[in-house]
Amino acid sequence: MPAILGRRPIWVAAILLVAVPTASAQNGPTDDEVAQAIGRGVDYLKDAQGPTGSWTYDFQQNHELGVTALAGLALLENGIDREDPVIGRATEVVATLAPRSNQTYDLALAILFLARAQQESQGPNDALIRRLARRLEDGERKGMWGYFVPLASEEEARGSRRGRGRSPSALGPPDNSNTQFALLGIWAASRHEFDANDALEAIDAHFRDSHLSDGHWGYRPGMSGTHAMTCAGLMGLAITSARPKLAERQTARARGAALAADPIFSEGLIAVTKDAHSIGPGSDIYYLWSLERVCVALGLRSLDGFDWYAAGAKELLRRQRKDGSWPDPDWGHLPNTCLALLFLRKANLAFELDRVLKLPDAGRPDRRPGPAADEATSTKDEPVAESSGDARVVVTGASESKFPEIQVEFEVKRPDGTYVLDAHKEDFRVTESDTEMPILSLQSPTSSEAHPITVVLVVDHSRSMEEEDRIGALKRAVGSFVKGLPQGSKVAVVAFSSEVAVICPFTTDFARVEDAVNRLKPEGATRYYDAVAEALELLHGETGRRAVLAMTDGEDTFSQAATLDSAVVAARRLGLPVHTLGLGSEDEIESDALKKLASSTRGQYYPARQSDQLRKIYEELAQRLSSSYSLIYRTDRKLPDGTLRPVRVSYRASRQVGETAVFIRGMVVPATGWPGLFLGLLALLAALALLPTWMKRRSPSKP
Repeated sequence: MPAILGRRPIWVAAILLVAVPTASAQNGPTDDEVAQAIGRGVDYLKDAQGPTGSWTYDFQQNHELGVTALAGLALLENGIDREDPVIGRATEVVATLAPRSNQTYDLALAILFLARAQQESQGPNDALIRRLARRLEDGERKGMWGYFVPLASEEEARGSRRGRGRSPSALGPPDNSNTQFALLGIWAASRHEFDANDALEAIDAHFRDSHLSDGHWGYRPGMSGTHAMTCAGLMGLAITSARPKLAERQTARARGAALAADPIFSEGLIAVTKDAHSIGPGSDIYYLWSLERVCVALGLRSLDGFDWYAAGAKELLRRQRKDGSWPDPDWGHLPNTCLALLFLRKANLAFELDRVLKLPDAGRPDRRPGPAADEATSTKDEPVAESSGDARVVVTGASESKFPEIQVEFEVKRPDGTYVLDAHKEDFRVTESDTEMPILSLQSPTSSEAHPITVVLVVDHSRSMEEEDRIGALKRAVGSFVKGLPQGSKVAVVAFSSEVAVICPFTTDFARVEDAVNRLKPEGATRYYDAVAEALELLHGETGRRAVLAMTDGEDTFSQAATLDSAVVAARRLGLPVHTLGLGSEDEIESDALKKLASSTRGQYYPARQSDQLRKIYEELAQRLSSSYSLIYRTDRKLPDGTLRPVRVSYRASRQVGETAVFIRGMVVPATGWPGLFLGLLALLAALALLPTWMKRRSPSKP
């Protein structure tokens, strides 16, 4: 519920992630139109690169370093590979020019680019990143930066703060635009072992002291508020609330809750929300990028129901020139093209902020009450064994795709966790709506004939998978998993980061599966639920034993269509189990949501604190999938009637009954079919509807 502080409501949680915008929402451009615009913009940037690898931009000073780093960032964020010669040449330019630079914008952008350009979270650019961050830090004055920072000597660069405060008049008057770039650079450097605590603490104090009564921030303290600088202020409070010293004392959720309850942050978010509604022809591209940056970093998929992305994308596509660039009378084509591309891509330059700062998510789609319980979503929880001597039946899936034959997948587990593998058809009994049904066939794990499994692996390759070589551990675990599957099994792979892609369609050639996974590189954000939805769609037309194994190392931050609730509903409708695997700490992986997705779909949740646990878990899953039974019975329903049929499977040596429910798609019609008279009336109505067309065809043509 909203709380009232003074006269302003603290409604942060109520507007966070209220709706999942798509590119076509609120009359915005379609996904294809956005992709085409990005493609033209990328081509423009690549063509504009000079023969030495730099881009040139003169605005008051020479900003060759800054615009080269910015163009490189825009290309990397929009899919250009790190190994591409365009990026390689840009990296050489940045690495050469940055050590001699004393310009705030350029140094911050150089840090961001160098951090993004290297393959791993720790790499060869780290030493230069820390060196540039120390120089950037030396330009801080009361939490602010001007256009220049001291150009310290090598000896001073090794010290922590010795260059600070020297020759302030030579650095130029500080402002919030330079400050927000310095903030991003220092934050990025903190992910590469740079101690950013003092600088971030000073920035926090500055933005709190310069906050205006209407919730805005100005270009400098005392000036009237602007849209872009208010985004900068909000970003400043968010990043500084996640500084390492606080991280040592609070969990990510505690920090997020404290920020959401902060009246200055709340008022700033209200101001950002109001400003966003004015997006139009007069909106500066620099402002649109500032808005995108703060919304993506904080997971604000909408602002009080307003789709900021659709509005901004529509305006950007309207302005794009034929050559793929974006014009601006003040700043020039190159910077604005880069900022427009970052907006359209929803680039997150405050990488990992979503992992160390978790805002309250009461407004998230997957936290809203689910759909009303109906025949498509109602199932009972797995029964708990009452006797230590009982084995128990665990139903893992059911399908009516071959109606009137119904297929049920299940396991038989002993109290010690081992599986019963050698039971026969005569050992089981099936009832539908309390009526016993004849079992037509049964496949057991030890059947002489092949008993393959159809599995979709959902794998995370977001940027955080660089940590602890998680991506390497995942690749090794997938190799072990496929080796443990029965002969003839089919596997597909859905990979996700900021995009969701089927990187390997269903195949029985496990070498193809391993090759596809081994090519993955960590990048982008986390679209977990969208990827699960894609996996379920893949399995929709498959038969036999089926399952989804969905792994992630972080909270979903980027899904655009699916939610936790919609994934559960889709899995239940298909009678499919979703086994979930969370890699990392409980705080990182949002374990409650993963547990719910698994338990609500008859799957199993597997936590892995360390990446070296992945192989064992994947091997255990392969064994579990190989230990299941599949039976087929014939329902007594005469027609597909749109009803939910409760199904129970019992094992002779157990009092524990496995339960599920099969949704039989189709019209809701009487079991005996429609009466003949009614069907005749339907036919008559259809004929009358077609009569005008028939009469028109029969009438002579006019001369």
